[in-house]
Amino acid sequence: MDEIDIKIRLATIEDLELILGFISQKAKFDRYPHSLEITIDKLRQTLFAQPPLAQVLLAQVDDVAVGFALFSYAYSSFLAQLTLWVGDLYVQPLMRGKGIGTALLQRLAQIAQEANCGRLEWTVADGNTRAIAFYQKHGTQVLNVRLCRIERSTILQLAGKRTDKRFTAFYK
Repeated sequence: MDEIDIKIRLATIEDLELILGFISQKAKFDRYPHSLEITIDKLRQTLFAQPPLAQVLLAQVDDVAVGFALFSYAYSSFLAQLTLWVGDLYVQPLMRGKGIGTALLQRLAQIAQEANCGRLEWTVADGNTRAIAFYQKHGTQVLNVRLCRIERSTILQLAGKRTDKRFTAFYK
């Protein structure tokens, strides 16, 4: 395999269209394009807020973006430390197997180390055997857990239910 020059950089506000495109490609790959509710404005308000709610790394070959990783921080109560949470890691199909995913994962590990994170975590679909093998090759433990999700409409319903009339909200 010929060695290619891979550059990993933090996305800037000028990359919003590119980020939107990568998220759309990943949603199509994951077979969830119907779930997309993103817009350039939503990305601008969240990725480039102060502080940002999440950040994006772009992988480039010959100054062309060929992959991305979206990450944010979570808190591990078991470790009493930050966790670097990877929301997305995606490399364009024709560029897979060239070290780009490894370069993104290495940069994520460096960011986690710099932030003194106790863990680096993400999800992977059971059927994505190629990704699972890739992650395991890099020392990842693939846990047997279930992802739980409550969509926005259910959040609104659940938040409106009052089980105790004496309840007082502490966060506003």
